[in-house]
Amino acid sequence: MKHTLIYRIVAAFFAIMLFGGVANAQRAQFDISELGIFPDDNAPAKATVNCEADLCNIERALIEANRKRQFYGYSVQIFFGSGSDAREKSEKAKKKFLELVDGEEATVVYEQPYFKVRAGNFRTRLDATKLKKKIIGEFPGSFVVECKISYPKI
Repeated sequence: MKHTLIYRIVAAFFAIMLFGGVANAQRAQFDISELGIFPDDNAPAKATVNCEADLCNIERALIEANRKRQFYGYSVQIFFGSGSDAREKSEKAKKKFLELVDGEEATVVYEQPYFKVRAGNFRTRLDATKLKKKIIGEFPGSFVVECKISYPKI
């Protein structure tokens, strides 16, 4: 009985020594401000995450995948055209919008055979309508459209 207890203790000791190396696996750390989820490094707080290297890589991959995700919302379409000079006109409309309105995004979308410029990423039609009213003088043919939009930046 006494020998069995000693064998169990020795076996447990060797198991801890053998599998203890897993706990000392390669560690990594990353600063959340490096992930690019906060614009212009305006993170509300500074934090460093310490984790195993594989877990850090998975975290980075998930953040990158979520950046590309989209959902349905509203934008203001400020240009719509086709023809040989439609691409050039759409780029000019986008540039004009970006100079006129600070803090909003504009995207050139090509849906054959039309070039479209969509401004803003809004969750509600009301927010998109506010932008439309703001720019109607410069873009009289603009209108609100339901489309896929990107997640807003934090």
